[in-house]
Amino acid sequence: MSEKSFKTPKNRALGASKEQNFTPGDMVCWKTWEISLENEIFETKEGLLLEILEENRLENTVLIAKIMPFGASEYEFIPLISVKKSKKQDYL
Repeated sequence: MSEKSFKTPKNRALGASKEQNFTPGDMVCWKTWEISLENEIFETKEGLLLEILEENRLENTVLIAKIMPFGASEYEFIPLISVKKSKKQDYL
């Protein structure tokens, strides 16, 4: 019995099909849960894509976006499959 895998040269990792859509320096957004003592809110966050990393999770390779969220002082690591380019434009 042969073992099947989602990995192919074209799809070496989860998120590989989206990788060519991003360049470090892109403004990106993603949805996240924000939990406070009073409520839970599903909101969209935005930030600057710094780099795309490969991580091994449960014997599979996953592409992870390293992002500096706007207004934050720490990086966030979000699976690339959950990230989109921001539609907001730079008005400077």
